[in-house]
Amino acid sequence: MEAIPWLLLVTPFCLLAVAGSGWLYGRLRPAKVREWSEKQASPDFPPIGGPKAVAVVIACFRGAGTIGETVRAALLTGCDVYVIDDGSKQKDPADQTSEAARAAGAVVLELVKNGGKPKALYTAFHQLDLSTRYDAVAILDDDVLIEPDFIERSLEKMTDLSVAIAVGKNITWWPKEHRWNVWLAKRAFSYWNFQLTIRHVQSLFGVMNCISGSNSVYRSSLLEQVLVEKTPYIVDDTYWVLEAQRRNLGKVVYAPRARAHLQDPTNFKDWYSQNLRWLWGTFQGIIGHRVGRQASRFDAAYILLMLHWTIYIVSAPVAVGVLVVAAYQAPIFILVFFAGYSFWIVAASIGLRQPRLLVFIVPIIITDFIYRWLFVHALIKAVRQPTVENCVWTSPARITTA
Repeated sequence: MEAIPWLLLVTPFCLLAVAGSGWLYGRLRPAKVREWSEKQASPDFPPIGGPKAVAVVIACFRGAGTIGETVRAALLTGCDVYVIDDGSKQKDPADQTSEAARAAGAVVLELVKNGGKPKALYTAFHQLDLSTRYDAVAILDDDVLIEPDFIERSLEKMTDLSVAIAVGKNITWWPKEHRWNVWLAKRAFSYWNFQLTIRHVQSLFGVMNCISGSNSVYRSSLLEQVLVEKTPYIVDDTYWVLEAQRRNLGKVVYAPRARAHLQDPTNFKDWYSQNLRWLWGTFQGIIGHRVGRQASRFDAAYILLMLHWTIYIVSAPVAVGVLVVAAYQAPIFILVFFAGYSFWIVAASIGLRQPRLLVFIVPIIITDFIYRWLFVHALIKAVRQPTVENCVWTSPARITTA
């Protein structure tokens, strides 16, 4: 029993050391990492002819309150912008999504019926003949604000002609009127933590299992192969990235200088539902693409990630039990526990330039334990429903930007 508190203390630092070592190795020996990554040959794509050779495509359903600002931000990149209104007027004949998008400067394809994001993108890709008109396509959510150099920074990564997908950097949009919202604080910290460690390391070694469906750039030739009207998983980009990895359709890399500001949930119900959908889709992908059953670097890396998840989940009830015992027998371990979390959150507040994140140390710790349960909930859901008929979901409540 006495060894358990020390195990809880040491395990997170060991995991961090492994991730940090991988990141440092990639920085100091990039040639070696590339050599290892290229052992499994990837296709060589033609060069992309700058932002004008990239189309920005946004599938939107009843997003009149946000689509205008999203389009205006995208136009600052120098790209052509297309909005697919996914049957907004079917739900509400007075909806102004298409009108707001046109007024902002987008070309709008208005669909009569709501069929979900994958079908909307598939329809636009073929009806607008994007694969022959553009070298690449940036797919954005209808409430995402990308920075003016987002496309340029993504294309910097795609000068490597084996790269098929460049994944943007997620930054929580945290407006002043919601400055004390705990769910935005938690998501801002989670993005920072995940991207600094797991996403960086996975990108360096060519084993990314997760992309940002809200802000990534894809080669048009890749989308020709992975876009389908109905993805079998509740998260469409999970299907795309697993197809790319399984079929060796090109590298998937992280572009940390391509910054995108995302709207995230502002209440517990939306936060829980969105995370549950993401994790459900992740486990559907593991089941459907038979992850761990092939002798590949990607499978090996995914198995290590799942081991990390297992430790993360199992440590929750153990930690609670130890903290209860420690409260009576060794209170110092409670201080050590909170000190470990606090150190990481302080680092995030510095990295994000958000000092108010320090106010949320205790709520972030509490929500982190809830998040561990979400893994269990999502796994059960995936076992019971490993595929979906239609990739359709209800988005979290948006903050109006226009």
